[in-house]
Amino acid sequence: MKLSKPQQTIARDTSRFKVVVAGRRFGKTYLAIRELCFQAKEPNKEIFYVTTSYRAAKMIVWKPLKRKLLDLRWVKKVNESELSIILKNNTTISLKGAEDPDKLRGVSLSYVCVDEAAECKLEALWGEILRPALADQQGGALFIGTPKGKANPLYDLYVFANNKSNKDWSAYQYTTEQGGFVTVEEIEAAKRDMSERQFNQEFKATFESYQNRVAWAFDRDTNILECKNPDTRIIHIGMDFNRSPLVACIAVQQGEVLHAIDEIQIFGSNTDEISDEITRRYPNSKVFVYPDPSGSRQQTSSGGRSDHSILQNRGFIVKAPRKHDPVRDRINAINARLTSANGEKYLFIAPNCKNTINSLDKHVFKEGTQVPDKDSGFDHMFDAISYMVAYLYPIRKQVQLPTAERFGHKIY
Repeated sequence: MKLSKPQQTIARDTSRFKVVVAGRRFGKTYLAIRELCFQAKEPNKEIFYVTTSYRAAKMIVWKPLKRKLLDLRWVKKVNESELSIILKNNTTISLKGAEDPDKLRGVSLSYVCVDEAAECKLEALWGEILRPALADQQGGALFIGTPKGKANPLYDLYVFANNKSNKDWSAYQYTTEQGGFVTVEEIEAAKRDMSERQFNQEFKATFESYQNRVAWAFDRDTNILECKNPDTRIIHIGMDFNRSPLVACIAVQQGEVLHAIDEIQIFGSNTDEISDEITRRYPNSKVFVYPDPSGSRQQTSSGGRSDHSILQNRGFIVKAPRKHDPVRDRINAINARLTSANGEKYLFIAPNCKNTINSLDKHVFKEGTQVPDKDSGFDHMFDAISYMVAYLYPIRKQVQLPTAERFGHKIY
């Protein structure tokens, strides 16, 4: 099969697992058919093509895949009702839908291609079903799709695959234009007909939720940094009180820089339990806690005690304003530490703080507003770390703030 240069680059990559994020009409399905055929050359293999639904699999891939295999004269038997093809070398290619991942359990796979991955139930599909199915044969996988924002599991998989330390993985990102199958004139016409965000997502294959991020100054490449030899004799903890989850971000100061080195997230918990966990991890530390100010009244534990009093009775030093700072001030404070107006960075997050990183990366404003979205679940750790940052480094009017426009987000 003749491939474009980007497709050739992906096809020649020998990584066991490949993630391809590409714009519309890049040729993703054509690439999938090529990879299925390439893997099927080996005898006695079990190969799956999985996409959003059984109906979609039939509509997208069935006819061109069957035609290609018949042209190659590899086919022994075609099962139209089950969308499976048995080849002369006893390899089977089956098309499956991802509507109910549990129906895919119980097989041993040699290879799998997940098409339109952003539209599939990827977390359950991959982690619980397909990855274990590949284990005994040490099979490989190809994930292909167009992005659907940073809150989508495809983004997490792309970031994981793009990490050079994950040696079995590789990641690619291509625009529609780089695919070479859509004319420049048509792309320009689409640009006129679509919003900037839609165009960037569908044709440039970018993960677009960053334009609406609360922590607009956060950069995975520069703000994620391991803190070498942290001095934990004094630790600072931002805490957000929720019944589920209860969260805390643990940090140390090094001069003007704040390093988040650890985090705690406990579901169905209370303030006593998270206090126990802090003491267990840092038994010899002097602990400053910067909690939700409303904790002076509210109670996540039984017994009529306030959350603040529970922390104080554990020997922790509680630092909180009497009332909530304006949300805008907390947002400005944390963005100023992530990247100041002069380009300096004073807040770093250790790679092991995955929930904190996700929160900074994915917590967004509600569409068309400056109201943080509290329904996504990414707000808890953001609130925890921002309580701490806003208390330690409050915004002063004379300080020049980093403007959101620098990071592609307009603030009024």
